[in-house]
Amino acid sequence: MKAQTLLIERVRDETRLAVIEDGRLMELYVQRPGMENFTGSIYLGRVERVLPGMNAAFVELGMEKNGYLAAGDIAAPAGDAALASALRDADPLKQARPGQAMLTQVVKSQPGGKGPRLSGHVTLPGRLMALLTDVQYVGVSRKIADKEERERLHGLGKRLMGEGGPGMILRTAAEGASEEALRAEYERLCRWWEGLRTRAEHVIPPKLLHDDNALPMRAVRDRLGERTEALWADGESLYGEVLELAKALAPAWTERVRRHDSPTPLFDLYKVDAQADKALQKYVWLKSGGSLVIEETEALTVVDVNTGKNVGKRDAEDTIFKANCEAAKEMMRQLRLRDIGGIVVADFIDMKREEHNQALLELLRELAKEDATRVNVVGMTGLGLVELTRKKERQSLSRQLLHTCSDCDGNGAVPSHETTARRIVREIARSRRAGDAGAKLIEASGKVTGWIRTIGLPEGGVAYLLADETFKAGEYRVSPVDEGHLPENAKRVK
Repeated sequence: MKAQTLLIERVRDETRLAVIEDGRLMELYVQRPGMENFTGSIYLGRVERVLPGMNAAFVELGMEKNGYLAAGDIAAPAGDAALASALRDADPLKQARPGQAMLTQVVKSQPGGKGPRLSGHVTLPGRLMALLTDVQYVGVSRKIADKEERERLHGLGKRLMGEGGPGMILRTAAEGASEEALRAEYERLCRWWEGLRTRAEHVIPPKLLHDDNALPMRAVRDRLGERTEALWADGESLYGEVLELAKALAPAWTERVRRHDSPTPLFDLYKVDAQADKALQKYVWLKSGGSLVIEETEALTVVDVNTGKNVGKRDAEDTIFKANCEAAKEMMRQLRLRDIGGIVVADFIDMKREEHNQALLELLRELAKEDATRVNVVGMTGLGLVELTRKKERQSLSRQLLHTCSDCDGNGAVPSHETTARRIVREIARSRRAGDAGAKLIEASGKVTGWIRTIGLPEGGVAYLLADETFKAGEYRVSPVDEGHLPENAKRVK
């Protein structure tokens, strides 16, 4: 896997974390008020409603929207495995009642203003492992491929868990870790869990018990390690905060935490903002002359690959294969950079040779291993479309940083000047047909009023045009007017 340089900066109440590989921006995370991601956060909630028809309960968390808790995600009493199995498909009315306090964790922040998805099975993430607080199970990250290392870690995990301790998932960072390091983290997470449970017994719900999304903590816990060349913090205050976190969570890597004190901002040195701006655009241009067109919708994300100027010189099939490989590399980078989750469908350029199709899928699977977020390359459909999924952990970068265009209402297009002009002409026609022959003032942009002059208005009345460039595309106003008090620059049109 490629080495990474991490950059973290804080300006007023906004914190940003950038991941750099080979001098290029690969991932960008932004945290500011009103843009919080609640995934992983732990709450003592209060059951608001129980809906047997949905086999679920809604839990008040103190947010605008209540959380959704499926019956199978309601935790059984600690250590009661038989009851946990019985509850999986049970009637939620028997497991939860309105007003009941319940310890829950957000497992998915829902888009579109929906309440978060909850689970009663709390997982506490550490740097080397994730503690499974109510399950006696030891798992090892799939990204650790070496069989002997997997067996070693599994055995250590079993030894740490003992007879009745919490289970764990050993993360990729645990590869090569000593038993002492694993034991120290396991014991720290167990103490943390006991502290959370004790606190939950002494607070009134709804109450946030743990916020899992502070960027400095995530940078140290999830990123700082052997793969990290350096973690640069911009400024003395932020550097001190990150260094203290590193001493607590990743003491073996504290020397890789560095302070940036140059007059030039850290993100400017790496041209982060310029690269991020390109990640918010629909079109991505490739070095060969081709391009990607990336469209995010509510249901899925669609990527279209175009050859553009990349026409090759000899073998057309080889040219297409090389163009698709280049597009695949850039597409996987864009998915990481834009933080796009859910279903992704990519329309690569059609290839006739089956070995080229298989090689493309294999390349995508190799590229997926570089992504810290789980990616599953499903395969190629009968129509030649590549399907893959990427775990949706938060809203994409574009949904975080952009808002719906007021001109097009998110459609990506607005009515043409001629279309707007003809709409006005029809409105005048309806008015005159209804017997209203009074003078009318038509206000619209200059290009729209120009089209009205070209088209002409129906007979039977008088109208005046006023070109006003404050009117946006598709906007206009038709109103009665006293011909004795016409606005300046209003011009009569038949």
